[in-house]
Amino acid sequence: MKKIVKTTGWIFLILLLLAIGYSIYVYQSSPWIKALANNDESQLFYRPSTTMEDMGGLAYDEHILKVEDSLKIHSYTFKPTATSKANIFLIRGNSGNVSTGIEPIQALVNNGFSVYTVDWRGYGKSTGAPNYNGILADTQAAFEDFQNTMVNDSTKTIVYGMSLGGQLAVKIAKDNPAKVDALVLDGSLASAHNFIKDNVEGSVLSLLMKKPEDYNQEYIALRDIADIENMPKLIIHSKSDRAVPFKRGQSIFDAAQEPKEFWETDTEHIRTLQDLTKEAIEKMEALIQ
Repeated sequence: MKKIVKTTGWIFLILLLLAIGYSIYVYQSSPWIKALANNDESQLFYRPSTTMEDMGGLAYDEHILKVEDSLKIHSYTFKPTATSKANIFLIRGNSGNVSTGIEPIQALVNNGFSVYTVDWRGYGKSTGAPNYNGILADTQAAFEDFQNTMVNDSTKTIVYGMSLGGQLAVKIAKDNPAKVDALVLDGSLASAHNFIKDNVEGSVLSLLMKKPEDYNQEYIALRDIADIENMPKLIIHSKSDRAVPFKRGQSIFDAAQEPKEFWETDTEHIRTLQDLTKEAIEKMEALIQ
């Protein structure tokens, strides 16, 4: 009996040591898991690329914005050949840079919209490293430049936020109601906390999650959109979205005030402008009429 107990004890100890060793290996070999445990925003939320690709043959103007003295942020303006239907302040998702996300810009410009967009710190040619408050500062600086370089009384302004950029789009629209004529959200995050929760729910990684208040919550789409009055809103979310669950888009829509429209699609994450171009353009034209 004693031998069985002793053997069982050794087996348990060996298994425990193996489990600890494997956990350490996974932690050290996975930057995302390490970022989750340490709440490292720069690794947890952002996937920037510094390699600039071809801009799809589109002509553009490049702007260099100085943010926080030491940082230089690059933004880009694309204009159609004919008179612009509206000026769009486009806020990107968390991966790549402006050049790697040129397809939605092409769809807008080729259908008569002017587009202004920005590469946050650490993206494309922009210096620095992304973090939650930093990309807000970059977006605010870009919106000010957008106002100074593109906006006039006769052309309406649409703020268009994609994925992680949706939270920033809500923040910009909320803070500048007199300067924004319409808001479009495409596959938007509801909050930073919910984004992490959706990625780890049902797994042992959920044990590494911090409390909601431990995530930087200065701007939350689900909360802030309720404060936007009298602004037309188009909220797009795909029922097939694997990056941001459909329920998040529905919850943002439910929290928004009228006038609003919910467009349920069936594409991959933030593929609306590329895959449903005609319908998207028609809905945006109706939004500003």
